[in-house]
Amino acid sequence: MRAMRAAMAMAIVLVAAAPACGGDSGGPALGECPTGLVEKASGPVAIDFWFAEQAANQDTLLRMVDEFNASQRQVRVNPVFQGSYDESTAKYLAALRSGALPDIVQVVDFETQRVIDSRSVARAQDCIDAERTDLSDFLPRVLAYWSIGGDLWSYPFTAAADVLYYNARAFEKAGLDPQDPPASLEEVRRQSQQLVDSGVARHGISVEMHAWSFENWLSTYGQTLVNNGNGRDGRATEAAFDSDAGREIFAWLDSMVDSGLAVNVGRNLSGADTLLPIGSGDVAMTHGSSAAMRSVFGVLESGEFPDVKVGVAPMAGGGKGVVVGGASLFIVNKSSPVEQEAARIFVRWLHEPAQQAAWHIGTGYIPLRKSAADQPALAEFWGANPQFRVAYDVLSGAEVTPANSGAVVGAFSEVRRAVVEAMEQMLLQGAAPDSALSAGARNATNAIKSYNDRLPK
Repeated sequence: MRAMRAAMAMAIVLVAAAPACGGDSGGPALGECPTGLVEKASGPVAIDFWFAEQAANQDTLLRMVDEFNASQRQVRVNPVFQGSYDESTAKYLAALRSGALPDIVQVVDFETQRVIDSRSVARAQDCIDAERTDLSDFLPRVLAYWSIGGDLWSYPFTAAADVLYYNARAFEKAGLDPQDPPASLEEVRRQSQQLVDSGVARHGISVEMHAWSFENWLSTYGQTLVNNGNGRDGRATEAAFDSDAGREIFAWLDSMVDSGLAVNVGRNLSGADTLLPIGSGDVAMTHGSSAAMRSVFGVLESGEFPDVKVGVAPMAGGGKGVVVGGASLFIVNKSSPVEQEAARIFVRWLHEPAQQAAWHIGTGYIPLRKSAADQPALAEFWGANPQFRVAYDVLSGAEVTPANSGAVVGAFSEVRRAVVEAMEQMLLQGAAPDSALSAGARNATNAIKSYNDRLPK
């Protein structure tokens, strides 16, 4: 999820120069919803689905696509793997010039505004309104994340939360209660000190240089990443994270690494660098996405690491709730109306409670609907694997706020780069936390303004 930055930078130049395509694409104009066309088609309507899931998640998704295709005769979905989240979105944006586009595309959460700005996608809310779709069964936090100005532009698909992974056996050996993991940053510091002092681990926790961790910590303090209600009350124009909460988080990171209570694994390009030290005994805790939970348990409890028993808890921080992570499904407006309807039929199937339960069990992504929790298969799974319910409870319980709804900003990749570079200036180059954070906020604001200036007027 961190590759192809150069390709993304080139793609935004193309996107900024792209003309509006809602009216000349052959598809319905904004505000219209194609219906009743698939059932009139002379044969199955074939659609291309670009996705970016990997490992166990990809296996589960491909199995579900096969099940959908076998369940009816009207629509045939052709799944096409496009690489990592970054690679998939970069390929989609670059393909806007070539015209070789899918009918439905999986887009990582932080690229939502950029893809909307490409004017190449149909607004989901148009069909939700036209068909009077009842969304009351969907988790409010998930709907809020992918809504802008009260409208859903895409269909939520993969949803996850940043959680605390910890080694329950290491906690027991250090005299800590594994049923009472840390809930605040200060508790992380205190328990890390006890883990180190007891000789159980060389460091208490591993941390990565990735902006998503920082965004989640900000959210737990009720702090937005960008202005204008995190870009939801109006287009974001500047960074908002040079704040009391931002300074507290940066100062905590700096002191934890400087004291040896935390180990910095860098940008964690593999996604596993924060987790493997738990297996080796170097650390007892880390934060990570619940989307990786199936793989985390598959590796750390495979028998290769007999001294590890994985515990899962809400992310330690300010207590006000993390942001939603994951990806949504956009329907491409350059596709024909019948292909757009076929894509919508597929999405509706994915959203059914039984499919949501199967998706969660096979991946770790949370079920998007409350009724999925009532599925017998899911109740049985949670009974045997209670850790997998943690992220669902986190995202289903917290009140919706601008902070935990997540940021909407076209230059999100550039903002994240500014945050990471600020972390590196502090942890690798010795810059003071306050000055590093302020520099990061200035760079993020400049990136936002540059992006906004390139948008078609």
